[in-house]
Amino acid sequence: MHAMGRTRNCRKGGLALAVVAGVLMLGSKTAAAQSITCDGATSVGRLGTQLGLSALATGLEYQSMARSATWRMADQRASMQILADPSSHLHAYGSYHLARTAVHAGCADRVSRIHAAWKGAGASLAIGVAKEVSDGYYTGFSTIDLGVDAIGAGYAVAQAYLPVLEHITPSFSVTPRAFHGERGPRGALTAYAHQTVWLSASVHDLLPSAVAKAWPSPVRVSVGRRAFGGATPSEYVVGLDLDAARLPGSNPAWVKVKNFLHSVRLPGPALVMSANGTKSFGLYW
Repeated sequence: MHAMGRTRNCRKGGLALAVVAGVLMLGSKTAAAQSITCDGATSVGRLGTQLGLSALATGLEYQSMARSATWRMADQRASMQILADPSSHLHAYGSYHLARTAVHAGCADRVSRIHAAWKGAGASLAIGVAKEVSDGYYTGFSTIDLGVDAIGAGYAVAQAYLPVLEHITPSFSVTPRAFHGERGPRGALTAYAHQTVWLSASVHDLLPSAVAKAWPSPVRVSVGRRAFGGATPSEYVVGLDLDAARLPGSNPAWVKVKNFLHSVRLPGPALVMSANGTKSFGLYW
């Protein structure tokens, strides 16, 4: 990996593909309460699925790279530039969902929930280490990327210790413009300037019961950042969006769709703040 965002962006497409596909596997999760059973067999199956998807995505990613003759560490002298790069978002976002997918943290009692969360985080970081070791033959092993992975996995653990955090979850959005390039949907995975990573809060669940009835339960408040890399200033966004998991319907297939969309920030009104000023949008992607 190089400090320049464009090089790093190329290699994060595989991670993004694995994340998007992996989130789709969260069919048994109910987003309102995030109540998930600690089923060992299910956890192993989900972990196997995630590993397969990650391996597939990494293989597709490496197709556009030249393999080095020797293994090496990444050039990380411009560490702040690397952290500011938009693809760092996907490291934290991806590791969080890997931790939640590998071993679900919604066990019946607190001790089991915490134990499962640590197992999930460990599995997530193990996958991250394996990916970086492999990257050593391409763009270099990056300790910074692993650090960002740890932040994402750590948030999954924090949710087990502080259940209130279950109502503040990472989400993701992509503008339609990202799909208009030559590579279509696959290209959109690396069009980082068209992606935003959010923390979405289910306000209804966070308010006291006496006040909660005044706030529509499907409406979330989301805070996000869209990074462009290089000298272009990042955008910081605050907006409202619809939590698709709150939509009616209990058909198993529809529930899976809703649970996937729970991890997506759907278009809604927003305020966008950057070095260029503040703008309002009636429909922000």
